[in-house]
Amino acid sequence: MFYKINIGGLEGNRTPDKGFADPCLTTWRPGRVPKGQLILYHQHDTLYTSGMSVSTISNNNSNKLSNIILYVLAIAGIGLVIYFGTEVLKNLDNLKGKAALTVDVLNTEADVSLNGEKVGTTPYSNKEIAPGENKITISAGGRTYETTIDFIPNDKKYIHTVGIFRDLGISDMFSSGQLFWFEKEKSDNVIRILSEPSDAMVFIDNSEVDNTPYSSDKLSEGEYDLRVEFPGYESQTARINIKKGYTLNISMKLFPVPVPSKVRAFEGSDNLYDLSSDNVNVVSDTQSWASAVYYWNKTRGISIADLGVNKEPLFDYFLDFKGNIFDNEGNIVENKDDYKNFKDVDKGAYLGRMSDGAGLTPEAKTTLQTFQTAAGIGGKKAKVIETGTGWLRVRDIAGLNGTEIARVNVGTDYPVLEETTGWVKIRVSDTVEGWVSADYVEVTE
Repeated sequence: MFYKINIGGLEGNRTPDKGFADPCLTTWRPGRVPKGQLILYHQHDTLYTSGMSVSTISNNNSNKLSNIILYVLAIAGIGLVIYFGTEVLKNLDNLKGKAALTVDVLNTEADVSLNGEKVGTTPYSNKEIAPGENKITISAGGRTYETTIDFIPNDKKYIHTVGIFRDLGISDMFSSGQLFWFEKEKSDNVIRILSEPSDAMVFIDNSEVDNTPYSSDKLSEGEYDLRVEFPGYESQTARINIKKGYTLNISMKLFPVPVPSKVRAFEGSDNLYDLSSDNVNVVSDTQSWASAVYYWNKTRGISIADLGVNKEPLFDYFLDFKGNIFDNEGNIVENKDDYKNFKDVDKGAYLGRMSDGAGLTPEAKTTLQTFQTAAGIGGKKAKVIETGTGWLRVRDIAGLNGTEIARVNVGTDYPVLEETTGWVKIRVSDTVEGWVSADYVEVTE
C-alpha cells in the first residue's frame, strides 16, 4: 500500500523512478520495492511512502534539504510507524511567520477542518497556517477526532509543523493515533510524551527509559527511535528528531487489541472460537468489542491456530458473556426470531471475561443453545429413515390426530426443536415447524 503525504507546494514534476510515482504526482504505479522496505522519495515537498524501514532519496534538481520532515503512516507488524523531525529550508521568505500542518488517516479518507471550516481531505498538508491556537477536526464514516493546538510560527531556520496521524477505528476506545507539536523551549526539556493509557513503557533507541508521562532534558540533538508499549494494546513507534531550543511534544493513543495473539476454538468445538480478554476496557462494552474485532480482522488480520493470519472476515456471529448475540459486523440481534437468519453461519466467536473462568457463562450457554436451535446449527439433528413411501408426514401437533402440514423426504436431516414420547419436533424451513413420528427418524447430537 502507498501513502502520499504532501508537506508543501510542488515546484516540479520530475521523478527519478516512474515505477514509484506518476509524473503528474497524483496517481500511483507499483514499483519494485523490496519486501518489508519503506522507500521515501522527496520530490521537492512531496513524499511517497510504502512499507516499513526508512531511506531517503534526494532530487538532484531541487535544493538540498537537511533534517527533512518525514511523516510515515504505515502498519509495520502491529504498530503505527511515524518518522517525525524538523524541516530546514534555505529559503523561508514566503513562509516566515506562518505555521504548518500535516494530517493523515489510516484505512480511509477523511475530511479535515480548520477552526470549523473544511479545508481538504487526507492526506492533507498546509504550510500557511496562522500561528496561535487552531482547532483541527478529522471526520470520516461517522467518526470524528478533534484537537486544539498552539501552533508556533516558523523562524529563520525551521518550519514547525504540527503532525496528526490517526486510525479513527470504530469508537473512542477502539482507535489510535499520534500527535506531534513543537514549543519554543521554556525549560530544559527537549521532549515530552503523553499516552492513553498512561503509564505506558517508553523505549528510546530500544532501551526502556521510563513510563508515561515522560519528559527529558538528557537527549542531545539528533535522531532517535521511539517506541511506546502497554500490555494488551497495539504498540506504536516513531523516528524522531530532537533540536535544542525546542520541545517536541508527543501524544499517543494506543489501540486496545481486541483478540488474542492466536485465536483457538473451544475444546470439542470446530466453529466456536474463544476471544476472552482480561482488559477491563475491552470487556466493558461488548457491542463495541464485537465491532472492533470485525475492524481489526479487516485492517490487521486475525491469526487462527493452524490457519495463519487472515484479513477476510472470519466470524459470522459473536456471543458475549451476558448472553447477547451480534452479527458479523457487531450489530446486536435483539429479536430472537431473527436467529433463524443465521442458518448458513460457520464460525462464531465468544466475547468472554477471563475473570469468569474457562468456558461459557451460564447466560452464554443458554443463549447459544437457543441460537443454534433457531438457526439450525449445532444441536440435535433428525434424519428421516426408510418409511416405505419415500417420505414422512409432518403434523401440527404431536400425535396421529395432528393435521399434516408438510412432507419430508427419506435421508434428509432437520434440526430438532423438541422431543416428547414417540414424537420429534423439527424445523422443515424458515416458515414450517412440525412433529414427525420418532419411529421414522434417527436423532443424533
